[in-house]
Amino acid sequence: MKYLSTILETNGIDEQHREAATASYLAAKERMRQLPVKFSDDAEMMLSNHLMALIKRISENKFIDPIEEEMMGELSDKAWEYAGQVADPLFAEAGIGPDRSEVFLVGTHMEMALAAMAAEVQ
Repeated sequence: MKYLSTILETNGIDEQHREAATASYLAAKERMRQLPVKFSDDAEMMLSNHLMALIKRISENKFIDPIEEEMMGELSDKAWEYAGQVADPLFAEAGIGPDRSEVFLVGTHMEMALAAMAAEVQ
C-alpha cells in the first residue's frame, strides 16, 4: 500500500469513493507486479499516481483530450500490451471500452521502464 494515502489525497478521492478507488488501484498494482517490467521507485510512484488519476477520470467519465495517432505510434508493441493489461480492466470494471489516449499515457510509463531495463543490460 506504498504511496496509497498520498495518492488518494493528491487526486482528491473523497471518502465516499475511497474504498472502490482503492480496490481498483490495488488490483491494477497487482497486474503491474505480474508484468516482466521493473520500475524504479520514482517510476513506480509516478505510475501509481497516474493510475489513481485514471481511476478517478473513469469514475467521472471525463477523459483526457485525444492524443494524435502519430504520437501513439511512438510506443512499442510491448508497452501497448502491458499498458492494456494494467489499464483495460479499469475500464471494464466501469462497463466501458478502453480510451486509447488514456491507455497510451499508461503506456508511456511502460515504455520508460522498458527503456531503463534495456539500458541496464548494456
